Amino acid sequence: MMTGKLFIDGRDAFTEYGIFVESSGFKQLIQFASFKKLDETDWPEEDGTEVDLTAPMLDTRSLQIQFCIVNIRYAEDLFDELATGAYHTFEFKEIKKTYKLRMTSNGSFSSFVRLGKLSLTFSDDFPTIPTDEPYALGKTEVRQVGFEIDGVDFSRFGTYILNGTTDNLRKAANTKENLKVSNKATAGVQYDGESVYFKSKDVALKLLIDAPNIDDFWKRYNAIFAIALQPENRVFYYAELGNEYDCYYKSCSVSKFEILRSGKIWCEFQINLVFFAYRPVGQYLLLATEDFDYVITEDATNPARIRIRPKSGISLLITENGEYIITQPCLLYTSDAAD
Repeated sequence: MMTGKLFIDGRDAFTEYGIFVESSGFKQLIQFASFKKLDETDWPEEDGTEVDLTAPMLDTRSLQIQFCIVNIRYAEDLFDELATGAYHTFEFKEIKKTYKLRMTSNGSFSSFVRLGKLSLTFSDDFPTIPTDEPYALGKTEVRQVGFEIDGVDFSRFGTYILNGTTDNLRKAANTKENLKVSNKATAGVQYDGESVYFKSKDVALKLLIDAPNIDDFWKRYNAIFAIALQPENRVFYYAELGNEYDCYYKSCSVSKFEILRSGKIWCEFQINLVFFAYRPVGQYLLLATEDFDYVITEDATNPARIRIRPKSGISLLITENGEYIITQPCLLYTSDAAD
């Protein structure tokens, strides 16, 4: 039965207009809005950008809903209802969500005898930030670890990291262009090659929630965004590289959302983060004593820690500024010389 699943301004949409949401029609409903445009400054002599994250605000979001209609003669009644005032209350019982929406356009309408399909675009002008908390450590069935946001592993959201995410994380950012001079008298260009600086980069986290029911889905889903949408920068940690990255939320998209007959929820979605101070970091070990004190160079004016850099099966000692550490020159004595 299609009754009791969708209510528009308190009226059962199937009884009144013969419509119901298509099986794949919830995807855009659950997407979170993007932030409004943030103020940022791009300094040419620094990596990334300087972004004002003191009070980011969610923007209005546009969403398209796919409907099926069992009697196309009811379509005009639906349009007449949605034209009575801009805002209307939509209560989606299947996903346990209520939205106050404003219709902005009619995407498509197709019919066959009495049956039909229509897609309507709405504006959600009242986005909110959830307040759910992640699960306690070890309380979900997810055993995939090594991806954290603000110190919380994504397994505590009951969320799986999908293929493609690690590639997005490890891909280097584009470089900024330094001062470049070109003139007709010489071939090529004169370029300031003293230093290399990197732009900020977008990173797409591809995620999956496989929840037993809709209530559990919202707990997992909302807990992620309760952290991601907070003011100031977030810290993302990728264990395989052992690196932390300052970042902020940019947008969200949902590629698949299915309610199975058992009531289970299968949701594949993507969170887009901006790593705004990104610089590639090599893999090093730091030389230390048994007391865990760092061993530093003897340079009194500019002491530096000593890194151990594995390369081609051997280990090289280098300082933090990238200079190789070499031994002091000494005499080599042979047996003949000793005589």
